[in-house]
Amino acid sequence: MYYNLSLLFVYFFLYAIIGWMCEVVYCSIPEKKFINRGFLNGPYCPIYGVGALIIIMFLMPYVSDPILVFFIGIILTSTLEYVTSWGMEKLFHAKWWDYSDHKFNINGRVCLLNSFLFGLLCVILMYVVHPIVNDLVNSFSAFWIQVIATIAAVFFVSDLVESTRETVSFNKKLGSVYEATTELKDHLKEKGITTAHEVTAKVRDLKDGTLTEAKDSAHHLIVSLTNRISENKVINRYSHRRIMNAFPKMSHLNHQTSLEIYKAFMEKNKAKHTKIDAN
Repeated sequence: MYYNLSLLFVYFFLYAIIGWMCEVVYCSIPEKKFINRGFLNGPYCPIYGVGALIIIMFLMPYVSDPILVFFIGIILTSTLEYVTSWGMEKLFHAKWWDYSDHKFNINGRVCLLNSFLFGLLCVILMYVVHPIVNDLVNSFSAFWIQVIATIAAVFFVSDLVESTRETVSFNKKLGSVYEATTELKDHLKEKGITTAHEVTAKVRDLKDGTLTEAKDSAHHLIVSLTNRISENKVINRYSHRRIMNAFPKMSHLNHQTSLEIYKAFMEKNKAKHTKIDAN
């Protein structure tokens, strides 16, 4: 029993890594920088591991017909992506990816282009990747399969717990940004700063993050806001920046304005530290 579960987890883990690699290449090349895709910190995307197992299980009986594999693969992967998007939105009150700007999308959760690409990946998986992975896994003894699965499971579960904690921290941080912005809202309005776009623009325009640099009262208010964000204990700059880089089109159901302001703050903070390191 343990061997069967171990074997299943090894397949899941390998395909989660392969999926992560594909996501990183697909997203990093257009941006011309490395982007660590996925909800977790490690080099794996669980949705691909689950998706690969579902595809293999359902499509193996149709492996003699590549066309059928392609179209059934589209249905399976699109359903999985839609359900995952919906589930993560309900859990964390955020929309992690959004295809609303793509043609033929369904609620921004899935789109025809990605579904078509996933269909092609299903064909490649069934006829190229899985035979290789299957031979690789079967080259290990039952003992080593269980050892590898146990070690991988420990890392994976630890990462899942930590990444969930970081995401909860991220949501709390957005809440604190909302509170700070709300407290300064009336004062900002008095200075002609009435929209979130204007606030984020002011944050990006700051030359320094200290109150001693305040040139006028409006500038003073924006610096006060950034100082409030910095002083709050609910902050993990690396993990929060990774989340925003991994999901650049993320939108928050409750604190979208706070998300935009926090993004501006993190960009400014990163630029400031880069300048310091360069000097």
